[in-house]
Amino acid sequence: MQVRMVTERRGGSGTGATPARAAGRTNALDRAFALVPARGRAPMLVAHVLDFPAGSFTLDELRARVAERAPGLAALGVVAVPGARSWTPAAPLDVAAHVTGEEPGGGRQRPGGGWLAEATDAVWGRALPARPAPGWDLRVLTCRSEGVQRVCFRIDHAVVDGVGAAHLVAALLADEPVVGPYPYRPPLAGRGSAAWLRASPLRRPPARETVPAGCEAAPSGRAATAYEDVPDERLRDVAARWGVGVNDLYLTAVSAAFAAFQRRWGGRVEDLRVVMPMSVRTREARLAPGNAALPAMLRLPCTAAGPGERLEAVAAQTLAHKVSGLREGGWASLLRFPPRLLRRAVERADYRLAASHIHVNGAYRVLGAVPLAAGVFGLNSPGMLGYLSLTRTESTARVLVVHDRAHAGLAGLPGLWVEALGELDELAGQG
Repeated sequence: MQVRMVTERRGGSGTGATPARAAGRTNALDRAFALVPARGRAPMLVAHVLDFPAGSFTLDELRARVAERAPGLAALGVVAVPGARSWTPAAPLDVAAHVTGEEPGGGRQRPGGGWLAEATDAVWGRALPARPAPGWDLRVLTCRSEGVQRVCFRIDHAVVDGVGAAHLVAALLADEPVVGPYPYRPPLAGRGSAAWLRASPLRRPPARETVPAGCEAAPSGRAATAYEDVPDERLRDVAARWGVGVNDLYLTAVSAAFAAFQRRWGGRVEDLRVVMPMSVRTREARLAPGNAALPAMLRLPCTAAGPGERLEAVAAQTLAHKVSGLREGGWASLLRFPPRLLRRAVERADYRLAASHIHVNGAYRVLGAVPLAAGVFGLNSPGMLGYLSLTRTESTARVLVVHDRAHAGLAGLPGLWVEALGELDELAGQG
Protein backbone atom coordinates (compact mmCIF):
# COMPACT_ATOMS: atom_id res chain seq x y z
CA MET A 1 0.00 0.00 0.00
CA GLN A 2 1.30 3.44 -0.90
CA VAL A 3 0.10 6.57 0.89
CA ARG A 4 0.72 10.30 0.88
CA MET A 5 -1.16 12.58 3.27
CA VAL A 6 -2.73 15.74 1.89
CA THR A 7 -3.26 18.38 4.30
CA GLU A 8 -26.27 0.75 17.56
CA ARG A 9 -24.54 -0.56 20.07
CA ARG A 10 -24.84 -4.40 20.20
CA GLY A 11 -24.40 -5.50 23.79
CA GLY A 12 -22.42 -2.61 25.28
CA SER A 13 -19.42 -2.99 27.51
CA GLY A 14 -20.03 -5.56 30.20
CA THR A 15 -23.59 -6.35 29.13
CA GLY A 16 -23.05 -9.29 26.79
CA ALA A 17 -24.82 -9.78 23.47
CA THR A 18 -28.14 -11.41 22.80
CA PRO A 19 -27.66 -14.41 20.48
CA ALA A 20 -28.75 -13.56 16.95
CA ARG A 21 -31.88 -15.13 15.50
CA ALA A 22 -31.84 -17.40 12.45
CA ALA A 23 -30.80 -15.36 9.42
CA GLY A 24 -33.29 -16.70 6.83
CA ARG A 25 -32.96 -17.13 3.08
CA THR A 26 -30.30 -16.00 0.66
CA ASN A 27 -31.07 -14.03 -2.51
CA ALA A 28 -29.93 -14.67 -6.08
CA LEU A 29 -26.86 -12.42 -5.78
CA ASP A 30 -25.74 -14.10 -2.55
CA ARG A 31 -26.02 -17.49 -4.24
CA ALA A 32 -24.10 -16.27 -7.29
CA PHE A 33 -21.19 -15.04 -5.16
CA ALA A 34 -21.22 -18.34 -3.24
CA LEU A 35 -20.77 -20.24 -6.51
CA VAL A 36 -17.56 -18.41 -7.47
CA PRO A 37 -15.16 -20.27 -5.11
CA ALA A 38 -16.96 -23.55 -5.88
CA ARG A 39 -15.26 -23.36 -9.31
CA GLY A 40 -11.77 -23.03 -7.86
CA ARG A 41 -11.52 -19.23 -7.73
CA ALA A 42 -10.72 -17.22 -4.63
CA PRO A 43 -13.90 -16.00 -2.94
CA MET A 44 -14.88 -12.41 -3.61
CA LEU A 45 -14.43 -10.37 -0.45
CA VAL A 46 -15.45 -7.07 1.11
CA ALA A 47 -12.78 -5.26 3.14
CA HIS A 48 -13.17 -2.52 5.74
CA VAL A 49 -10.08 -0.73 7.06
CA LEU A 50 -10.03 1.56 10.10
CA ASP A 51 -6.89 3.51 11.04
CA PHE A 52 -6.30 4.65 14.63
CA PRO A 53 -3.37 6.28 16.43
CA ALA A 54 -0.78 3.62 17.29
CA GLY A 55 -1.28 2.13 20.75
CA SER A 56 -4.99 2.95 20.93
CA PHE A 57 -5.84 -0.52 22.27
CA THR A 58 -4.35 -3.96 22.75
CA LEU A 59 -5.14 -7.08 20.76
CA ASP A 60 -6.60 -8.68 23.89
CA GLU A 61 -8.94 -5.72 24.40
CA LEU A 62 -10.17 -5.98 20.83
CA ARG A 63 -10.63 -9.74 21.12
CA ALA A 64 -12.70 -9.25 24.26
CA ARG A 65 -15.00 -6.83 22.46
CA VAL A 66 -15.41 -9.17 19.49
CA ALA A 67 -16.17 -12.10 21.81
CA GLU A 68 -18.84 -9.99 23.49
CA ARG A 69 -20.51 -8.57 20.39
CA ALA A 70 -20.15 -11.15 17.60
CA PRO A 71 -22.73 -13.66 18.93
CA GLY A 72 -25.43 -10.99 18.58
CA LEU A 73 -24.69 -10.29 14.91
CA ALA A 74 -26.35 -12.86 12.64
CA ALA A 75 -24.19 -12.05 9.61
CA LEU A 76 -21.04 -13.01 11.53
CA GLY A 77 -22.41 -16.43 12.42
CA VAL A 78 -23.49 -17.81 9.05
CA VAL A 79 -21.84 -19.11 5.88
CA ALA A 80 -23.06 -19.21 2.28
CA VAL A 81 -22.96 -22.79 1.00
CA PRO A 82 -23.00 -23.16 -2.82
CA GLY A 83 -26.45 -24.20 -3.98
CA ALA A 84 -28.14 -23.56 -0.62
CA ARG A 85 -31.18 -21.27 -0.52
CA SER A 86 -30.80 -20.43 3.18
CA TRP A 87 -27.93 -19.30 5.36
CA THR A 88 -26.05 -22.13 7.03
CA PRO A 89 -25.06 -21.67 10.68
CA ALA A 90 -21.29 -21.49 11.09
CA ALA A 91 -19.22 -23.30 13.68
CA PRO A 92 -18.70 -21.47 16.99
CA LEU A 93 -16.40 -18.47 16.68
CA ASP A 94 -12.74 -19.03 17.61
CA VAL A 95 -11.82 -15.48 18.58
CA ALA A 96 -8.08 -16.16 18.73
CA ALA A 97 -8.12 -17.52 15.17
CA HIS A 98 -10.42 -14.84 13.74
CA VAL A 99 -8.86 -11.80 15.45
CA THR A 100 -5.08 -11.68 15.01
CA GLY A 101 -2.38 -9.05 15.20
CA GLU A 102 1.05 -8.19 13.87
CA GLU A 103 3.78 -5.66 14.56
CA PRO A 104 7.03 -4.98 12.65
CA GLY A 105 9.25 -8.03 12.51
CA GLY A 106 10.64 -10.46 9.99
CA GLY A 107 12.13 -7.73 7.81
CA ARG A 108 9.32 -7.61 5.26
CA GLN A 109 9.77 -4.47 3.14
CA ARG A 110 9.37 -3.38 -0.46
CA PRO A 111 10.93 -0.43 -2.29
CA GLY A 112 8.92 2.76 -1.90
CA GLY A 113 6.78 1.52 0.96
CA GLY A 114 7.15 0.98 4.70
CA TRP A 115 6.26 -2.00 6.86
CA LEU A 116 2.61 -0.99 7.23
CA ALA A 117 2.12 -0.79 3.47
CA GLU A 118 3.59 -4.23 2.87
CA ALA A 119 1.78 -5.83 5.81
CA THR A 120 -1.54 -4.35 4.68
CA ASP A 121 -1.25 -5.72 1.16
CA ALA A 122 -0.26 -9.11 2.61
CA VAL A 123 -3.59 -9.22 4.46
CA TRP A 124 -5.54 -9.19 1.20
CA GLY A 125 -3.84 -12.40 0.03
CA ARG A 126 -4.47 -14.38 3.22
CA ALA A 127 -7.02 -17.20 3.13
CA LEU A 128 -10.22 -16.62 5.07
CA PRO A 129 -11.14 -19.17 7.75
CA ALA A 130 -12.69 -22.10 5.86
CA ARG A 131 -16.17 -23.51 6.35
CA PRO A 132 -17.67 -24.43 8.72
CA ALA A 133 -15.92 -21.52 10.50
CA PRO A 134 -17.45 -18.06 9.96
CA GLY A 135 -16.13 -16.55 6.71
CA TRP A 136 -14.58 -13.38 8.09
CA ASP A 137 -11.52 -12.23 9.99
CA LEU A 138 -9.99 -9.17 11.60
CA ARG A 139 -6.26 -8.39 11.64
CA VAL A 140 -4.68 -5.58 13.65
CA LEU A 141 -1.46 -4.07 12.27
CA THR A 142 0.40 -1.84 14.73
CA CYS A 143 3.22 0.31 13.37
CA ARG A 144 4.49 2.70 16.02
CA SER A 145 7.12 4.22 13.72
CA GLU A 146 4.34 5.36 11.35
CA GLY A 147 1.98 6.20 14.22
CA VAL A 148 -0.85 3.99 12.98
CA GLN A 149 -2.81 1.04 14.34
CA ARG A 150 -4.75 -0.43 11.41
CA VAL A 151 -7.77 -2.71 11.80
CA CYS A 152 -8.37 -4.78 8.64
CA PHE A 153 -11.74 -6.57 8.48
CA ARG A 154 -12.57 -8.97 5.63
CA ILE A 155 -15.74 -10.92 4.97
CA ASP A 156 -17.06 -13.21 2.24
CA HIS A 157 -18.95 -11.09 -0.32
CA ALA A 158 -21.58 -13.85 -0.49
CA VAL A 159 -22.49 -12.92 3.10
CA VAL A 160 -22.60 -9.12 2.94
CA ASP A 161 -21.85 -6.08 0.75
CA GLY A 162 -19.85 -2.93 1.48
CA VAL A 163 -22.58 -0.91 3.20
CA GLY A 164 -23.53 -3.96 5.25
CA ALA A 165 -19.88 -4.46 6.24
CA ALA A 166 -19.62 -0.84 7.43
CA HIS A 167 -22.68 -1.33 9.64
CA LEU A 168 -21.40 -4.67 10.94
CA VAL A 169 -17.96 -3.38 11.90
CA ALA A 170 -19.51 -0.43 13.74
CA ALA A 171 -21.86 -2.75 15.63
CA LEU A 172 -18.97 -5.10 16.39
CA LEU A 173 -16.40 -2.56 17.58
CA ALA A 174 -17.80 0.92 18.28
CA ASP A 175 -18.27 2.09 21.88
CA GLU A 176 -21.60 3.78 21.17
CA PRO A 177 -24.19 3.45 18.39
CA VAL A 178 -22.96 4.80 15.04
CA VAL A 179 -25.34 6.16 12.42
CA GLY A 180 -23.33 4.55 9.65
CA PRO A 181 -24.16 4.80 5.93
CA TYR A 182 -27.55 6.35 5.26
CA PRO A 183 -30.26 3.72 4.64
CA TYR A 184 -32.03 3.26 1.34
CA ARG A 185 -35.57 4.62 1.34
CA PRO A 186 -37.79 2.87 -1.21
CA PRO A 187 -40.13 5.18 -3.16
CA LEU A 188 -43.85 4.97 -2.54
CA ALA A 189 -44.65 4.06 -6.14
CA GLY A 190 -43.25 1.00 -7.89
CA ARG A 191 -40.69 1.46 -10.65
CA GLY A 192 -40.02 -0.63 -13.75
CA SER A 193 -36.76 -2.37 -14.60
CA ALA A 194 -36.33 -0.99 -18.13
CA ALA A 195 -33.76 1.65 -17.16
CA TRP A 196 -31.44 -0.85 -15.52
CA LEU A 197 -31.84 -3.44 -18.26
CA ARG A 198 -30.91 -0.87 -20.92
CA ALA A 199 -27.61 -0.18 -19.14
CA SER A 200 -27.17 -3.61 -17.59
CA PRO A 201 -23.64 -4.57 -16.52
CA LEU A 202 -24.54 -8.09 -17.66
CA ARG A 203 -23.93 -6.98 -21.25
CA ARG A 204 -20.53 -7.25 -22.94
CA PRO A 205 -18.94 -3.82 -23.52
CA PRO A 206 -16.05 -3.13 -25.93
CA ALA A 207 -12.66 -3.47 -24.23
CA ARG A 208 -11.76 0.13 -25.05
CA GLU A 209 -14.60 1.27 -22.74
CA THR A 210 -13.42 -0.74 -19.74
CA VAL A 211 -9.64 -1.04 -20.02
CA PRO A 212 -7.79 2.26 -19.53
CA ALA A 213 -5.13 3.13 -22.07
CA GLY A 214 -1.87 1.87 -20.61
CA CYS A 215 -3.43 -1.20 -18.92
CA GLU A 216 -3.29 -3.66 -21.78
CA ALA A 217 -0.90 -6.09 -20.06
CA ALA A 218 -2.37 -9.28 -18.59
CA PRO A 219 -3.31 -8.93 -14.91
CA SER A 220 -1.29 -10.84 -12.32
CA GLY A 221 -4.19 -11.57 -9.98
CA ARG A 222 -2.30 -10.04 -7.04
CA ALA A 223 -3.85 -7.01 -5.37
CA ALA A 224 -2.19 -3.91 -3.95
CA THR A 225 -3.71 -0.77 -2.48
CA ALA A 226 -2.86 2.93 -2.41
CA TYR A 227 -4.73 5.90 -1.00
CA GLU A 228 -4.87 9.62 -0.26
CA ASP A 229 -6.60 11.39 2.62
CA VAL A 230 -8.20 14.84 2.49
CA PRO A 231 -10.34 16.66 5.06
CA ASP A 232 -14.00 15.78 4.55
CA GLU A 233 -14.88 19.41 5.23
CA ARG A 234 -12.92 20.42 2.14
CA LEU A 235 -14.79 17.91 -0.01
CA ARG A 236 -18.15 19.20 1.22
CA ASP A 237 -17.08 22.81 0.73
CA VAL A 238 -15.98 22.31 -2.89
CA ALA A 239 -19.18 20.41 -3.69
CA ALA A 240 -21.32 23.13 -2.14
CA ARG A 241 -19.58 25.87 -4.15
CA TRP A 242 -20.27 23.92 -7.35
CA GLY A 243 -23.87 23.38 -6.24
CA VAL A 244 -23.66 19.56 -6.41
CA GLY A 245 -23.51 16.61 -4.04
CA VAL A 246 -20.25 15.07 -2.86
CA ASN A 247 -20.85 11.93 -4.93
CA ASP A 248 -21.02 13.89 -8.20
CA LEU A 249 -17.87 15.80 -7.24
CA TYR A 250 -16.06 12.55 -6.39
CA LEU A 251 -16.96 10.90 -9.71
CA THR A 252 -15.97 14.02 -11.65
CA ALA A 253 -12.52 13.92 -10.04
CA VAL A 254 -12.34 10.17 -10.78
CA SER A 255 -12.95 10.97 -14.46
CA ALA A 256 -10.17 13.55 -14.45
CA ALA A 257 -7.81 11.15 -12.67
CA PHE A 258 -8.38 8.44 -15.29
CA ALA A 259 -7.90 11.00 -18.05
CA ALA A 260 -4.54 12.02 -16.59
CA PHE A 261 -3.55 8.37 -16.04
CA GLN A 262 -4.34 7.39 -19.63
CA ARG A 263 -2.50 10.39 -21.00
CA ARG A 264 0.58 9.54 -18.92
CA TRP A 265 0.65 5.77 -19.38
CA GLY A 266 -1.17 5.15 -22.67
CA GLY A 267 -0.60 8.27 -24.75
CA ARG A 268 -4.32 8.61 -25.49
CA VAL A 269 -7.55 9.23 -23.59
CA GLU A 270 -10.85 7.34 -23.88
CA ASP A 271 -14.09 7.61 -21.95
CA LEU A 272 -14.48 4.63 -19.61
CA ARG A 273 -17.36 2.67 -18.11
CA VAL A 274 -17.23 1.73 -14.44
CA VAL A 275 -19.44 -0.43 -12.24
CA MET A 276 -20.97 1.63 -9.45
CA PRO A 277 -22.73 -0.25 -6.60
CA MET A 278 -26.02 1.37 -5.56
CA SER A 279 -27.22 0.33 -2.11
CA VAL A 280 -30.77 -0.86 -1.51
CA ARG A 281 -30.11 -1.72 2.16
CA THR A 282 -32.90 -0.38 4.35
CA ARG A 283 -32.61 0.75 7.95
CA GLU A 284 -34.32 -2.44 9.11
CA ALA A 285 -31.77 -4.60 7.24
CA ARG A 286 -28.62 -2.67 8.18
CA LEU A 287 -27.14 -5.62 10.10
CA ALA A 288 -28.77 -8.45 8.16
CA PRO A 289 -26.70 -10.92 6.14
CA GLY A 290 -27.00 -10.80 2.37
CA ASN A 291 -26.20 -8.50 -0.52
CA ALA A 292 -28.34 -5.43 -1.05
CA ALA A 293 -26.49 -3.49 -3.73
CA LEU A 294 -27.31 -3.15 -7.40
CA PRO A 295 -24.43 -2.92 -9.92
CA ALA A 296 -25.11 0.10 -12.13
CA MET A 297 -23.04 1.55 -14.96
CA LEU A 298 -21.55 5.02 -15.22
CA ARG A 299 -19.63 6.52 -18.14
CA LEU A 300 -16.63 8.50 -16.97
CA PRO A 301 -16.33 11.54 -19.28
CA CYS A 302 -12.54 11.41 -19.45
CA THR A 303 -12.42 13.13 -22.86
CA ALA A 304 -14.42 16.16 -21.70
CA ALA A 305 -12.77 19.53 -22.26
CA GLY A 306 -12.55 20.54 -18.61
CA PRO A 307 -13.85 20.15 -15.05
CA GLY A 308 -17.14 21.94 -15.66
CA GLU A 309 -18.01 19.79 -18.67
CA ARG A 310 -17.05 16.63 -16.79
CA LEU A 311 -19.19 17.59 -13.81
CA GLU A 312 -22.16 18.35 -16.04
CA ALA A 313 -21.87 14.95 -17.75
CA VAL A 314 -21.57 13.06 -14.46
CA ALA A 315 -24.43 14.94 -12.79
CA ALA A 316 -26.71 14.27 -15.76
CA GLN A 317 -26.09 10.53 -15.44
CA THR A 318 -26.59 10.32 -11.69
CA LEU A 319 -29.79 12.37 -11.96
CA ALA A 320 -31.04 10.04 -14.70
CA HIS A 321 -30.34 7.09 -12.41
CA LYS A 322 -32.48 8.66 -9.70
CA VAL A 323 -35.48 9.70 -11.79
CA SER A 324 -35.58 6.61 -14.02
CA GLY A 325 -36.22 4.17 -11.18
CA LEU A 326 -33.03 2.31 -12.14
CA ARG A 327 -32.22 1.43 -8.54
CA GLU A 328 -35.67 0.14 -7.55
CA GLY A 329 -36.65 -1.62 -10.75
CA GLY A 330 -33.15 -2.91 -11.42
CA TRP A 331 -32.90 -4.58 -8.02
CA ALA A 332 -36.20 -6.36 -8.50
CA SER A 333 -35.09 -7.47 -11.95
CA LEU A 334 -31.67 -8.66 -10.74
CA LEU A 335 -33.23 -10.90 -8.10
CA ARG A 336 -35.15 -12.76 -10.81
CA PHE A 337 -31.97 -13.83 -12.63
CA PRO A 338 -30.83 -17.44 -12.02
CA PRO A 339 -27.78 -17.44 -9.69
CA ARG A 340 -25.71 -19.46 -12.19
CA LEU A 341 -26.30 -16.83 -14.87
CA LEU A 342 -25.25 -14.09 -12.46
CA ARG A 343 -22.17 -16.11 -11.52
CA ARG A 344 -21.17 -16.41 -15.18
CA ALA A 345 -21.60 -12.65 -15.58
CA VAL A 346 -19.32 -12.07 -12.58
CA GLU A 347 -16.66 -14.47 -13.86
CA ARG A 348 -16.66 -13.04 -17.40
CA ALA A 349 -14.51 -10.17 -16.16
CA ASP A 350 -15.83 -7.81 -18.84
CA TYR A 351 -15.88 -4.93 -16.39
CA ARG A 352 -12.44 -3.96 -15.17
CA LEU A 353 -13.17 -0.80 -13.17
CA ALA A 354 -15.42 0.05 -10.22
CA ALA A 355 -16.10 3.16 -8.14
CA SER A 356 -17.93 3.33 -4.81
CA HIS A 357 -18.77 5.92 -2.15
CA ILE A 358 -19.67 5.18 1.48
CA HIS A 359 -20.21 7.78 4.19
CA VAL A 360 -19.80 6.42 7.73
CA ASN A 361 -21.89 9.06 9.44
CA GLY A 362 -21.65 10.07 13.08
CA ALA A 363 -19.12 9.99 15.89
CA TYR A 364 -17.08 6.78 16.01
CA ARG A 365 -15.01 5.55 18.94
CA VAL A 366 -13.42 2.14 19.50
CA LEU A 367 -12.25 1.59 23.08
CA GLY A 368 -12.05 5.36 23.37
CA ALA A 369 -10.01 5.87 20.19
CA VAL A 370 -11.19 8.03 17.27
CA PRO A 371 -10.49 6.70 13.74
CA LEU A 372 -8.02 8.69 11.69
CA ALA A 373 -9.60 7.45 8.44
CA ALA A 374 -11.41 4.45 6.94
CA GLY A 375 -11.79 2.50 3.72
CA VAL A 376 -14.43 0.10 2.37
CA PHE A 377 -13.82 -1.77 -0.88
CA GLY A 378 -14.10 -5.05 -2.77
CA LEU A 379 -11.42 -7.69 -3.36
CA ASN A 380 -10.90 -10.61 -5.77
CA SER A 381 -13.38 -9.54 -8.45
CA PRO A 382 -12.36 -11.58 -11.53
CA GLY A 383 -10.42 -9.43 -14.00
CA MET A 384 -10.75 -6.24 -11.94
CA LEU A 385 -7.95 -3.80 -12.77
CA GLY A 386 -8.91 -0.96 -10.47
CA TYR A 387 -11.48 -0.47 -7.72
CA LEU A 388 -11.69 3.14 -6.52
CA SER A 389 -13.49 3.84 -3.27
CA LEU A 390 -14.32 7.01 -1.38
CA THR A 391 -14.94 6.36 2.32
CA ARG A 392 -15.84 9.33 4.51
CA THR A 393 -15.70 9.55 8.29
CA GLU A 394 -16.46 12.46 10.59
CA SER A 395 -13.26 14.29 9.69
CA THR A 396 -11.48 12.50 6.81
CA ALA A 397 -12.27 11.44 3.26
CA ARG A 398 -10.08 8.62 1.97
CA VAL A 399 -9.81 7.83 -1.73
CA LEU A 400 -8.36 4.34 -2.11
CA VAL A 401 -7.58 2.21 -5.13
CA VAL A 402 -7.29 -1.56 -5.17
CA HIS A 403 -5.27 -2.39 -8.27
CA ASP A 404 -3.59 -5.35 -9.89
CA ARG A 405 0.14 -5.35 -9.31
CA ALA A 406 0.77 -5.82 -13.02
CA HIS A 407 -0.43 -2.24 -13.41
CA ALA A 408 1.62 -0.43 -10.79
CA GLY A 409 0.82 2.93 -12.39
CA LEU A 410 -2.75 2.67 -11.07
CA ALA A 411 -1.32 3.29 -7.59
CA GLY A 412 -1.04 6.92 -8.68
CA LEU A 413 -4.79 7.34 -9.22
CA PRO A 414 -5.53 8.68 -5.70
CA GLY A 415 -2.85 11.33 -6.15
CA LEU A 416 -4.29 12.28 -9.55
CA TRP A 417 -7.73 12.43 -7.91
CA VAL A 418 -6.43 14.90 -5.32
CA GLU A 419 -4.96 17.03 -8.12
CA ALA A 420 -8.34 17.00 -9.88
CA LEU A 421 -10.05 18.02 -6.64
CA GLY A 422 -7.62 20.93 -6.39
CA GLU A 423 -8.56 22.09 -9.89
CA LEU A 424 -12.25 21.87 -9.04
CA ASP A 425 -11.55 23.82 -5.85
CA GLU A 426 -9.80 26.61 -7.78
CA LEU A 427 -12.57 26.88 -10.38
CA ALA A 428 -15.54 26.57 -8.02
CA GLY A 429 -17.93 29.49 -8.39
CA GLN A 430 -16.26 30.85 -11.54
CA GLY A 431 -18.68 29.16 -13.99
